[in-house]
Amino acid sequence: MNKQVKLLLTLLLGLALLSACGGEEVPGGGIYVWIDVPVSGLTIPLGQSVQVEGHAASSRGVSRVEIWANGELAATISSLPMEGDLARFSFDWTPPGAGEYTIQAVSYDNSGSASEPDSTRIFVGDVTPTPVVTVTPVITVTSVVTDTPTSPPGAVIQFWAEPPEIQAGACTTIRWQAENVQSVVFGGVQQQMDGSYQDCLCDNQRYTLTVTHLDGTEEKRTVDIMVTGSCVPPTATPLPQDTTPPPAPSPAVPQNGLTLGCKASQNLVWLPVDDPSGIASYQVEVQRHSGDNNWQAAPGGSISVSDKTTSISVECGWYYRWRVRATDGAGNTGSWSGWWQFTVTLT
Repeated sequence: MNKQVKLLLTLLLGLALLSACGGEEVPGGGIYVWIDVPVSGLTIPLGQSVQVEGHAASSRGVSRVEIWANGELAATISSLPMEGDLARFSFDWTPPGAGEYTIQAVSYDNSGSASEPDSTRIFVGDVTPTPVVTVTPVITVTSVVTDTPTSPPGAVIQFWAEPPEIQAGACTTIRWQAENVQSVVFGGVQQQMDGSYQDCLCDNQRYTLTVTHLDGTEEKRTVDIMVTGSCVPPTATPLPQDTTPPPAPSPAVPQNGLTLGCKASQNLVWLPVDDPSGIASYQVEVQRHSGDNNWQAAPGGSISVSDKTTSISVECGWYYRWRVRATDGAGNTGSWSGWWQFTVTLT
């Protein structure tokens, strides 16, 4: 997709978000981000840079976008081209060596709220891809500082727990304060200089605070929580079965009624929806006609995906329309969205 078409689609997405919200906050948290390129599964030669591009949207404005690579902050982009509530970001990243990399983007609105991260996985050099395994991260906690590195002059760092010892099933609060440093990271996310985190534990845990000093050096502080006893799980009470389907998603890109130049593929993007049972998948239906208004199923026009976007093959000189619906984790399928149309010209 050339830059002119991408810019047009970006601006149209911003208008779609504004019109869908009617001046209200965007539902589902109000702040979204997604990575357009690189696509997941891409393999690139060693030494070649990667252009990370994507979009962020919020009715409260987008203040910055952070790019992470394998859990390390690669860039913070604050000068974002904006149109209404839509921002476009781009970053040229060079992998430090061969291997497998997970690239993530997180956006922040003007109130400081962060989006859910969007991820893509690439391979650099002669690497055999490994299966994707979903792991629930476990944050370990401590209350007694186990190391006290020497900090640069002027830096003030405090990291502790209240209380440091608890009974199994009880809760403790991890606190930190820092002055005259660049940033602090806790739980893999950059935090305010003065903050806290509460956790209820059944086993001994350790927490880590990563501090970047003004000279760029990095320092780690840890705190350990001592847990006595053990947690006895209560008798489980069956939860009521979820029989309510999720709401219909809202199509966003391409804008309804848009005419596009001749091309071979087109991205379809919609706003994700929430459900108490989670969203298991989205179903997309695509139809087309050649000018006679006789809508027929497009080739490959029945799609099921878990993400909020998909790419379809298109042919020049055809009229297209598409709609989307969601299925939650309990197997309830919601209503279709309205049809959105676009045209791909012969030239």
